Amino acid sequence: MSSTASRRKSGAGASAQAMADAIRADERRRQHRTAAWALPTAALPATGAGYLTATTTNWYAGTAVIVLITVLAVRRIYRTKGSTWATGAAGERKTRRILDPLIWCGLGRWTVLHDRQIPRSRANLDHLVLGPCGPVYVDTKTWKSKTSKVRLDARGHLWYGRFAQQRTLETVVWEAGRAAEALGHPVRPVIAVHHAAIPPGGLISGGVTIVQASDLRRHLRSLPKEPGWNRARVRQATLLAEQQLRPAA
Repeated sequence: MSSTASRRKSGAGASAQAMADAIRADERRRQHRTAAWALPTAALPATGAGYLTATTTNWYAGTAVIVLITVLAVRRIYRTKGSTWATGAAGERKTRRILDPLIWCGLGRWTVLHDRQIPRSRANLDHLVLGPCGPVYVDTKTWKSKTSKVRLDARGHLWYGRFAQQRTLETVVWEAGRAAEALGHPVRPVIAVHHAAIPPGGLISGGVTIVQASDLRRHLRSLPKEPGWNRARVRQATLLAEQQLRPAA
């Protein structure tokens, strides 16, 4: 197994990717069943069109028509619209790559755990960051529309285009709270957004900071330092997190 495939099975976005793979496998089984009857059905008109072309031009053109019709039929049967789970998994892997330099260049001051199961729940934590600022929970959102604004309304509520994100914020706060219970220390909740534009400096709504994913590393480094969160404390918290928050996939 390649190192990339191994990371996908065990690292950031692993549980979302597992769900995407299961959905895709089910879709592929349905497509195979459709192909079993649809392709033989399409063979008759394809052969007829090929024969007609061959009689009016040549057999090369007739064969090309048969191949073209067959290829179009196969593509139509096996086309896929993609999966929000796969999109989410890809976004989490992008966030991991953004966070990796904290570990590489942090000299033990930073640790990041990805895709961790919340105890007694089916939910998972996308990314748990431990560093000089204390614990931070980072939830990845892949909001692909570049024309839909991410904004706050007059009451301070978060919107993505015409979709209110109050439930999203409540979920992120709840997830950060569960991480805090596991660590015995308050955890800052942050949403890192891919693609959709976030106003410079980020947004704050419902106790959650929303930042552009590309600015996430800079945001974490700019947070006030928590007293006592040195390398030793980060190591201790990492060991505790490893014990309390198992990999989700």
